[in-house]
Parts: sequence; C-alpha cells; structure tokens
Amino acid sequence: MTEVRRSATAAASERIASLDALRAGALFLGVVLHSLMSVGTIGWVVTDDSRVPVADAIINGIHVFRMPLFFALAGYFARGSLARRGPRRFAADRAKRILAPLVALWPVAVLPVIVVAIAFAITHPDVPTTPPSDDPLAIATPAHLWFLWSLTQLYVLLLLASWLLLKVTSAEQRERVSDALARALTGPAAPLWAAIPLVAALWLQPSGIVGPATLRPELPATLAFGGAFGVGWCWAGAADALDRLRRGWQLHLAGAIVLTGMCLIIGVPAPGQSSLLGLLTTLVAYPLATWLWVYGLVGFAATWLRAPRTGVRYLAEASYWVYLTHLGWVCLLQFAVADLAWPWPVKVLLVLAGTMVATLSTYHLLVRSTPIGRWLNGRTYPYRTPPAGSSVPTELTEASR
Repeated sequence: MTEVRRSATAAASERIASLDALRAGALFLGVVLHSLMSVGTIGWVVTDDSRVPVADAIINGIHVFRMPLFFALAGYFARGSLARRGPRRFAADRAKRILAPLVALWPVAVLPVIVVAIAFAITHPDVPTTPPSDDPLAIATPAHLWFLWSLTQLYVLLLLASWLLLKVTSAEQRERVSDALARALTGPAAPLWAAIPLVAALWLQPSGIVGPATLRPELPATLAFGGAFGVGWCWAGAADALDRLRRGWQLHLAGAIVLTGMCLIIGVPAPGQSSLLGLLTTLVAYPLATWLWVYGLVGFAATWLRAPRTGVRYLAEASYWVYLTHLGWVCLLQFAVADLAWPWPVKVLLVLAGTMVATLSTYHLLVRSTPIGRWLNGRTYPYRTPPAGSSVPTELTEASR
C-alpha cells in the first residue's frame, strides 16, 4: 500500500505535458470569453455598438466547464507538491506564486480596467452602464484575479485539514479512504460523484456560479470550485489516474455537448421560478454537463497530448502571465473598436489577436528570462526555447496557475 501511495504522489509531482496543455487552454479560453464580452448582452466594461446573443451563448458555454477544470488540475498538482515539499515549504511556495502576484500585480492587471471603464463612461454618457457597487470591498476588487484569492483560501483549508487528519486518523485509515475516493472519482460513475458539490452550490445560487467580485469568501463559489479542487486532489491518490481517466472520454464529451446545448436553449431560471424543467436544468443537466466536459477534456488530453511539443510547452509556460495581464489590453482594444461599423467577429478577432500579441511579447521580453519569470514560474528560461525532449523542472506544473 505504501509503495502505491508513493507512486501516486510521484505521478502527481511530475511535469505532465497533457495537463500542462489543458491548464493553458483553460487560461487562454478566459482571454477568449473576455474578448467576447463587449459584444454580448451581459453588462461589461465596454459596450460595443454590435451586441449579439450568439456571443452570450459562446461565453456561457465556456463558463460551463472552464473554472471547474482549472481548479481540478490545481488540486491534482497540489497533492504531489504538498507531499514532496512538506507543509511549510508548500505554504511558502503558494504564498510566493499565488498570493503575492494577486497583491503585486493588481495595479498592472486590474487598475487599467478601471481606467478604461471610467473613460468609456465619460465618452459614452448615453450608454447604460452597470451602477457601481455600494460594497466597500468592491474598491479593491480582485476582478479576474479572483481565482488567485480562491486558491489561497483553498490552500489554507487544505493545510488545516491535513494537520487535523494527521492528529485524529492513522496512516492506514487515510490510505484506505484515499484509495476509495480515487477509485470512485476515476471510475465509470465519476462525473456523477464529482458533480455533487456543484449541485449543492447551485441549490444555494441557482443563477449560476461566478468568481467572487470582492475578497469576501462566498459559500456557493467555495463549494463549486473547492469541490473541483478536491476532485483533482482525489485523482492524484491513484498512480494510474490518467490511464483510468482516458476511458470513455469520447462519450463524456458527446454527453457534455448535448447537455450544454440543452442548458443554453432552456437558459437560467428566472428568480422565483420553480418549474420542474428549470429545477432539472439547474441541478441535474448543468452540473453533469460541467463534469462530463472536465472528464472528457482530461481524457482527451491524456490520450492525444501526451508527447511534449516545444510550441505547446512555451504557451503553457506563458499562460499564467498572459492571463494575469490580459484584461487591461482586452478592455483597451474593445474601447478602441467599440464605435467602428465593422462586423462584430472582426472586432472580436482584432481584440483577441492584439491582446495575445501584447501579452506574449511582454512575457518573452520581460518575464521569461528575468527574475519575474523565476518568481512566477519557478525558474528562468533562455530566450531561445530548448528542444521539446529536454529536461525541465517540475515547479511550473506544480504552481497550477
């Protein structure tokens, strides 16, 4: 049993090309959906002249799975990192790479968004805007960096739970429970079990789970994303987790597409709605769609993205910086094209392309080979990317942006 536990921990500590790529994809999808926000009908920093419901459908479709996938991957790698580093070094590492960027990069990542919002409101006085929040904590909103604050809270809870379990349970009891959870959450009924925390969160907040707008913890978000983190943690308890998660990924993705389409057609129930169809959509179809996406995408990545590729690895390494700093660029470019009489897809593509060029350029020139890169990624890299098969330390993966 001990040897199995060691091999499982080792598997969760290794750099895994497939999960690197998947995590980067989740972060880049955030750039995509934010680039679409100005042309959707949901309130946003900039309101474009073109506003189309199809943008809402794409945004909502991405929202179904993106953050649960990200938090599940974070939980998977956290288990290996904690086992290898120990509680003190793990806490110091998380504070350095997760909490410190939230504080230090807030002026670079969030303040430009506020400036653009003010500029747009001044130059477009006739465009309805979302009224400012009267919550005093909204002044220091984490905006799109909320995930760093949520991860920080989850790491604190993880360390407290680990300390408590060491005091009140035996190693044999912990291993037995860990094995049972790993089998359940990598077995045929895994998406059903994984969806339980999200069902509870949606029962409390039927309108949908979004990231907290302030530093105040919110129970629905903690249940939904903490539950996803816990699922990933349980995955890492099985040495053959990725082999087990490859099974049936095609069926998982097919089911996810069907259920997501159903959720988008039916929509979110209006406040006070209690119809059976609305209840089934909110508490059954949506959570199951979320976790079918997660299991399907992890299985797909573990099957087809196993081999390291130089370009994919570079983007995976850049994805943390890109996501941290992208929103100011997105909003600035949306402001620049908002009044142009161009087709909305052209404007969205210009915003997306301009943002990616700006963030990848600053990553390559200012981050990758500098002390900032060592701070965020655990090491620096030469300006010239090494061959895909070369040895790379595991710190980047373990940070689980």
